Amino acid sequence: MRGIFEENDVVCAEVRNFQHDGSLQLQARSQKYGKLEKGQLLIVDPYLVKKSKQHFHHLEQFGIDLILGRNGFIWVGEHVEARDSMVVDQANSSDQSRVPEEKNQTHTPLEMRQNICRIANAVRVLSTLGFSIDADLILETVELSSTVKIDIHDMLGSEFHVLVAEREAERRSLMGKRKR
Repeated sequence: MRGIFEENDVVCAEVRNFQHDGSLQLQARSQKYGKLEKGQLLIVDPYLVKKSKQHFHHLEQFGIDLILGRNGFIWVGEHVEARDSMVVDQANSSDQSRVPEEKNQTHTPLEMRQNICRIANAVRVLSTLGFSIDADLILETVELSSTVKIDIHDMLGSEFHVLVAEREAERRSLMGKRKR
C-alpha cells in the first residue's frame, strides 16, 4: 500500500467491514474509487448530507466531480475519467523508472480552480446555514452566486448567506402551498 499511497493522501473507498478493535476494512471495487487529487476536501456535519441513491456526481457543465460522503466528507475536484485497469497496470509497469512527481506536472487551469472554489464555497454556505446538502441544492447555490454576480470570495460573506436563506425560505413556502 505504501507504494501506492502516502500519508495524508485523500482516498475514496467503501467500508467493507468493521473490526472488533475499531479498525476498518476498506475496498475499492471499481475505478471510481482511489486517490483523490486536484480538488478540495470539505468536512461538514454528517447529518447535513442527504441520503441519496447517488453520492458520486459528475457536474459536466463545470468539469467537476462531486462526492457527497454520508460521513460528512465532501470532495470537490477536477473530473477524472475512469480508466481501464489493464491500461493503467501496463502504463505503471513501463513508467516505473519515472519519478512519481512527473505524473502530476499537469496544472489545473484557472477556470477549473475557480469552479472548484465556487462549488466548495456553496457547500460551506449551505453547511453554515444548516441546510441539507445535496447536488441539486449545491448547483442552485452556485447558480445564484453567478446570477447575482457574486465573486467567489464574497460568497462567504453575510450578504450572500442572506440571499441563500431567502431563496430557501421561498422554495419551502412554494412547496408548502403545493401540498395543500
